[in-house]
Amino acid sequence: ATVSVLYCTLTMMLTTITLFVTTALGIDQKHINGDSWVSEPPKVKKKPTIPLWTDLPPRERGPPPYVPPSDWVYNTTGGPVEGKINVHLVPHTHDDTGWQVTVDQYFYTEVYYVIDTVITRLFDDPNRKFMYVEVGFFARWWDQQPEKKKDMARTVVKNGQLEFVNGGWCMHDEASPYYVEMIDQTTRGHQFLKKNFGIDAMPKGTWQIDPFGHSNTNAWLIGAESGMNYQFWGRMDYQDFAMRANHSGLEWIWQGSQSLGKSAQIFAGQLYGHGRGGYSTWFNFNNNGPQVQDDPSRHDYNVDDVVDQFVQNARQQSASYKTDHQIWACGSDFNYQNAEHWYHNLDKIIHYINKNGSVNAFYSTPTFYVEQKKKANVSWEVRQDDIFPLADDAHHYWSGYFTSRPSLKRQVHVASNFLNAARQMEVIEKVNTSQINNPTVRPSPPVGPSWTDSLEGSIGVATHHDGMSGTERQDVSDDYELRISESHGEVEEGVALTFKKMLQMNNNTKLYHCNCNSMGADDCLNITMCGATTQTSHFTVAAWNPLGRSSTQWFHIPVTGSNWKVSNENPTAIMSQITEIDNRTLSLPLLYLNSFNMTAEQVAQKKAMMSNKATHILSFEAHLPPLGYQLFNATRVEVTPKRTTHRDEGIVTNIKESGTGRFNVSSSLYDVEFDNSVGTTSRIYNKQTKRSTPLSIQIGWYNSSVGGCTHDPAVSVQNSCDKQQSGAYIFRSNTSKVFYPGEDQIPTLKVVEGPLFTEVYQRFSEWATIMYRIYNQSESVEVEWTVGPIPIDTPWIPRVTKGPNNWGKEVIIRYSTGLASSGTFYTDSNGREMVKRRYNQRGPSYPKLVVNEPVAGNYYPVNAMISINETKDEFAVLTDVSQGGASLADGQIELMVHRRLQADDSRGVREPLNETMCGCNDINASPGKMGAHGHEGDGGCVCEGLTMRGKHILLFGDINKVRTNRRQFLEELNFPATLAFTNASFIPSPTAPAQKTFLSAAFPPQIKLLTLTNNYADINDGKLLLRVAHLYSVGEGPMSVPVDVNFSEIFHKSGLVITSMEETQLTAFQSQTKTDEQKFDWKTHDPTGGKVLQQLREHQPFEKRFAFNAQTFTVTVRPMEVRTFLVTVQ
Repeated sequence: ATVSVLYCTLTMMLTTITLFVTTALGIDQKHINGDSWVSEPPKVKKKPTIPLWTDLPPRERGPPPYVPPSDWVYNTTGGPVEGKINVHLVPHTHDDTGWQVTVDQYFYTEVYYVIDTVITRLFDDPNRKFMYVEVGFFARWWDQQPEKKKDMARTVVKNGQLEFVNGGWCMHDEASPYYVEMIDQTTRGHQFLKKNFGIDAMPKGTWQIDPFGHSNTNAWLIGAESGMNYQFWGRMDYQDFAMRANHSGLEWIWQGSQSLGKSAQIFAGQLYGHGRGGYSTWFNFNNNGPQVQDDPSRHDYNVDDVVDQFVQNARQQSASYKTDHQIWACGSDFNYQNAEHWYHNLDKIIHYINKNGSVNAFYSTPTFYVEQKKKANVSWEVRQDDIFPLADDAHHYWSGYFTSRPSLKRQVHVASNFLNAARQMEVIEKVNTSQINNPTVRPSPPVGPSWTDSLEGSIGVATHHDGMSGTERQDVSDDYELRISESHGEVEEGVALTFKKMLQMNNNTKLYHCNCNSMGADDCLNITMCGATTQTSHFTVAAWNPLGRSSTQWFHIPVTGSNWKVSNENPTAIMSQITEIDNRTLSLPLLYLNSFNMTAEQVAQKKAMMSNKATHILSFEAHLPPLGYQLFNATRVEVTPKRTTHRDEGIVTNIKESGTGRFNVSSSLYDVEFDNSVGTTSRIYNKQTKRSTPLSIQIGWYNSSVGGCTHDPAVSVQNSCDKQQSGAYIFRSNTSKVFYPGEDQIPTLKVVEGPLFTEVYQRFSEWATIMYRIYNQSESVEVEWTVGPIPIDTPWIPRVTKGPNNWGKEVIIRYSTGLASSGTFYTDSNGREMVKRRYNQRGPSYPKLVVNEPVAGNYYPVNAMISINETKDEFAVLTDVSQGGASLADGQIELMVHRRLQADDSRGVREPLNETMCGCNDINASPGKMGAHGHEGDGGCVCEGLTMRGKHILLFGDINKVRTNRRQFLEELNFPATLAFTNASFIPSPTAPAQKTFLSAAFPPQIKLLTLTNNYADINDGKLLLRVAHLYSVGEGPMSVPVDVNFSEIFHKSGLVITSMEETQLTAFQSQTKTDEQKFDWKTHDPTGGKVLQQLREHQPFEKRFAFNAQTFTVTVRPMEVRTFLVTVQ
């Protein structure tokens, strides 16, 4: 900020003025104090175009150019004026639901006062406007208000003064969530608004100003299919921004869906900020800085300068946008805590700007602004490309957060699947909140009465763009995880009660879930810990299938002992396989130990208590009915010297010597060849197509940059250096070299062979391992990876400083095939459509790209899968957690699975991404102080680094076959059965059978049962919310066609017979018919000479929505389409 001061002597008249527009940057907190967002630089004051009144000698001044109204009431009326530049002043705040402090800390220290004072100031003047996004905060404020204040809020909403935009529980991230989480958190916010304000509060657009990239799915699904007509943001790639700003191209029509085409278009725009993006504008009045001074009898009169600067800025901005309308986002992070600061000054600006008459200014909202754009009746650029990855400068690629905090990303996704299963069970058995004895201690502000409500809110707030993105401080990440775990416990009890009711169990029967929500590693199936199945001779597994079709899934359950058998209601037992737990897995629970101030004896005692009491894993294949349950009984078999093993007993695996050469592991579809001489896979052969490809799988790591030069032959020397460090947001490697995870050696292989599947254990080092599981009768290869604790020091590499090699490490798994992929690969968009990517390129609507970071600049978010292909064959990798991914060479796919860094990237977090298993911070650092690794400490932390375990599923073969199979495998991988365990005996009966489906027919294989909940029934006249989705997009083979769904045939069992259905838009705010009537139809053109049109026509979209038949309850669902209904059942 600059202050222009004319110093004077005692004999001179003081002519000092404070230059209004050069102060108070008004940019979000991620941009200040060196945390520079290059696309929003500090403002530079323009040279005045008029003599400023206070600069003139007193005798030459004459009357002041502007004087206050005699009654000091400013004229804030106004609206568009044809023929003038129309400046839409849009007051707003951006309130992070967690970032540097937790969501509740932000609320009671800042956000409460934003909402509270804004409501009052709006009520004072009916011309004033405000827009708000984060309903999770608004709901907290609402719950604490007297009825009088609520009535004020209802009034300003009804008057159109307070407009909710987005309207979700938070402003969600667009790179990390699955589409399910995005829909859920948006629906929750919308239903709160519907409940308390009705249709007046329905959001008309999205306002994604702070996320660090933007997905096609958010535009077409969360935007257009929710009935919204626009989306604005504050960040885009700096090269793209520069090209567009020079050609009036910062707004366009985003046709993001290949499958739905024009029917899911949305108006999209980059905010101008004060010249190069961002989500503030040319001025800021948030605190007690310079104000608009219009009283000529007082010092610092500056209103003439304010008006002159305003006019100049408006004229500058008009060159980057079509039509004579432009939007100024008046606010930033946590602004308007004293709303009078802002409104008093904005009132003056509107009054004097319109007195001047050079341009026109008025209070507005994004919705009114877009309506004026529509009325202009001009043709807009059409675009399909997404905005990933974005960079704010040559070496500043925001692609690190695609992987940051992988454990939180996984927890959100796992909890989301559990939530949807619990909702289904609640609808069917009608267990209510009054029966739950384990309510959430710190619940989310309620929207509905369900016992799933708080978990829904906890997940919703964690989808925030500084939540599961991994870009928050460690204690805030801990808070998200704690909230989810607490609410998870409440829902686990609800699920247990539902199972008991379904199975007519005694209420005293204990059911366990082993969902990793207990202290440390207790009861965590992911690392084979489950007290209910260990140290017992019998247990029953109840498995709930949330899918609307039958499902075949493998269960791997920890047990004690090597002789078990599994059965269900059929006389014939289920084939099972028993495998001894490997040492790597047995070591994982011990990593949770915080040994600060503990003696060696205490450490030993604690480890003995924390150790896994299971010895083996019992594995069997489960065939589950659609939307229903199946019971399985597991019994330990006593072994005597005279007994022989029967066929129905679990067969123990054999450890087979892998030898020194090559060996094959086969399934019904694949032969996978391993090579001991290189310690990894060497080839995969598809028996169906009779084609093979070389296949090498390696774990490695990039060295995280701490600033300096990028050493890569692809980067010119003059452009290789920059101070940018790799951090929670930014990924920057020192070089494109991938280092071995430890001291260089050939990985070891161990084969464990069984009758149902074979496992191959690959060990790169003590902290980097893979277990390949190849089922005899499967069309996939399972890769279970375990990475961590990633060491801070790097002693196996010669030291480059006097101290230890404390190198940040970005850990990847690289799959190298022989496919000639020609630099092309595909990544999913939030689990929906696949997006075509090209190495060192962007889509056709981008300018020619200059990539100065050849690794980070080619990374994209991968939520579900990434693939490459060549002519007839495709190789696809499916993942169970969102990760960053790339293809940096022909035939290669790599996924970043974990990160541990030693520097901060100067984007506002102000601590390195250096997670531990205990959730605590730097070793021996006192609370609030920086520790040895530059990490703020909690005090008393001696704990191992975060260790992650996850799965990749590999598919290789005919393109159409792989594309058909990958969607089905994804359903089992990401939406598995919900399990409960009991040691009590259970005897099936006709009214409580061991297997049951609650559907009268399965959904078609292309259709996913997405949502079934009663949480919003009180808001919707007692109706349930039912939502389905087409799994396939156009171009994905024979399944990519519209599908008929007959709900009356599917839901026709007692208790779940549909008696009425009403179709709504995505979030059940209003009818689909009304939404279609309100949809804007835009004129478009392609300024690239046909390149974008060619992209849009690569596949033939289904642009006409098939009408729902409310008499027969039938609908035809287009590829990728999501349909939402309010239904009654009996």
